[in-house]
Amino acid sequence: MMTVEEKLELPINWDWFLALGVGMVILGILGVGFAFYLTLASVLMFGILAVVSGVLQLGHGVASKEDNWSGKALHLLIALIYILFGGMLLWDPFSGSISLTLVLTVFLTGIGFSRIFYAWKCWNRGWKWKLMLVGGGIDLLLAGMILYGWPGTVFWVIGLFVAMEMMINGWLLIAIALTKRKSTREQKDFSTSQSKDIAI
Repeated sequence: MMTVEEKLELPINWDWFLALGVGMVILGILGVGFAFYLTLASVLMFGILAVVSGVLQLGHGVASKEDNWSGKALHLLIALIYILFGGMLLWDPFSGSISLTLVLTVFLTGIGFSRIFYAWKCWNRGWKWKLMLVGGGIDLLLAGMILYGWPGTVFWVIGLFVAMEMMINGWLLIAIALTKRKSTREQKDFSTSQSKDIAI
């Protein structure tokens, strides 16, 4: 039987976690096959989001009547930087992939250390902490590979690593879902056996 601490670590509905995990694994596998296009799509999407955010912020800064606000100039400047940066990504996504590759390196490093810390926190609770530790180690390995292959891999590495991160996350969700399913069955079996004992 699972302890109270282990039960609190698991979701309530395992079936949705399982479906989400399987879906992410499938999308990740497809992403590996189209890594170059996934890189371009990621850069273009980031550029679109930056431009839209900048336009909204610029519109707010111009339309609002905050004439006495000391931060208005900085507010407008940040909006223009967003628009300029996003426009550059849309104009030349290949060059934009270089800066986004650095951002991805920081992201993978942060995710990797977070997973390793979580695995260390849960190592004595018995459920799948090794898988979390391996996932964090893979994230850190991928971040190291980005820096090692710089700058030759910048045109496809974003798509490849995003796809691999999706697969890692998918497998972790599947593991959590299967663990929850097992604990649910153990609870049902335990309740059934207790009911039989009471009946006897």
